[in-house]
Amino acid sequence: MKIRKIQGEKNHDAFGYSTAIGDVNGDGQNEIIVVTTNQPVGGSLKIYNHKLKHLKSLPLSKKKVNTIRIITKDINRDQIDEIIVGITYQDLSGEVKVFSYKMNKILLHLKSVEEFDAFGFTIASGDVDGDGIPDIIVGAPQPIQDGRGKVYVYSGKDGSLIRKFSSRVPRGNSDFGTSLAAADFNGDGEDEIIIGSPGNPEGEVYIYSGNHGWLMYKLTGDPGFGINVHVDQLEENGLPILFVTTKDLEGNRISAYQSPYFYPLFEFDNDEVDIGFGETMATGDLDGDGKKEIIVGAFDSPHKRKKYAGQVNIYSSEDGSLLHRWYGIEEKDQFGFSLAVGKLSANQKDNLLIGAPREILKKKGIVYIVSLDQK
Repeated sequence: MKIRKIQGEKNHDAFGYSTAIGDVNGDGQNEIIVVTTNQPVGGSLKIYNHKLKHLKSLPLSKKKVNTIRIITKDINRDQIDEIIVGITYQDLSGEVKVFSYKMNKILLHLKSVEEFDAFGFTIASGDVDGDGIPDIIVGAPQPIQDGRGKVYVYSGKDGSLIRKFSSRVPRGNSDFGTSLAAADFNGDGEDEIIIGSPGNPEGEVYIYSGNHGWLMYKLTGDPGFGINVHVDQLEENGLPILFVTTKDLEGNRISAYQSPYFYPLFEFDNDEVDIGFGETMATGDLDGDGKKEIIVGAFDSPHKRKKYAGQVNIYSSEDGSLLHRWYGIEEKDQFGFSLAVGKLSANQKDNLLIGAPREILKKKGIVYIVSLDQK
């Protein structure tokens, strides 16, 4: 196992709040993108090459931010990844920017549709209309507007609004749009949209046809079901697996469902953590055996009486067994606050980024880069 790290520049910078991997400069090697949120004004992106050399810092806003999410995707089909940034501000307005690092320009700029909607709290991307171009999916859970929540789908081609989804529950506090994902579950070449609504009396996850807009499936669980959703193919040419986290005061747990009919595969929780388990999640082939592992963060978990030290767990996708577990070093490290997986070199093994923003510790944040031994 090899562990490297990148550290923020200033105390209390929340370096590592969000992380991503992608080839954003077109050099054929993936870069590491790291968010800081606690800047004197707004937040910023910091970009590093695969050797951890700092390439550039980019300011994101001129207002104080609440949350920043980032993912990478080749939106304009130039074989170079763009950075999709979702920002919600402390005044609960929000915006989403699709930024080309290579061209040094913003390709798409989307803004809050309603006041206090927390637009950009969650983001995802997938080709929902079948035109071959990834589209942008934006959650706006409307936290102080009864949490009814809305999700907007924008064309990756020109930024036009393709579709809008609203909470199906005729009551407030559903938190519709708190979590998002996209995947082609039925093999028709168009991605479906997965939307978590954990605030319902029985938490719900909806799977919609992005192109037609109709509801295809609805999964129901306990209160808090849908606080996080994640989808991936765990084996080459395999069907996508949907993972859903339930946020429960008695202990978070993760449920896995097999597409296309979403029958339950397995469920697992954490023997050490009561709250926070599964609120960050990723999948990737970390050991190079051709099968992806399930990576689960619990950033607010204690360790040896150290509050909010955090932990990250690696599980086998075959039987759900625990393969590795790492802990935050200090109290309030928030280890596992962000997770990202991807290749940093030409080999076929994924690397894991683990963010420890240490925001409440008021120290410089850290991003760990983990490479497991080849099987």
